[in-house]
Amino acid sequence: MKKNLLIAVLMTIATTILLGIIYPLVVTLLAQVLFHDKANGQLVSRNGEVIGSRIIGQPFVSDKYFHSGPPRQETDTTLQTPADRTWAPPIRS
Repeated sequence: MKKNLLIAVLMTIATTILLGIIYPLVVTLLAQVLFHDKANGQLVSRNGEVIGSRIIGQPFVSDKYFHSGPPRQETDTTLQTPADRTWAPPIRS
């Protein structure tokens, strides 16, 4: 009984280290080396300040794709309730 319990505890520790620490580190390292720009979210900078990501709010050119909403600057804020305005800070351009 004690032998089985010891084996179970050691396997739990081993798999936790392997799958919870080593595997994520290896995948992150490979992503950074092979796909550095994409692994970091394809960030867009202006004057040295990160202003957004290239993959958020991208334009779609075909009807088969989901249609993204208009940019925040073009929406009519008078129609929004106070609860709607608390979701995210306004985008400054």
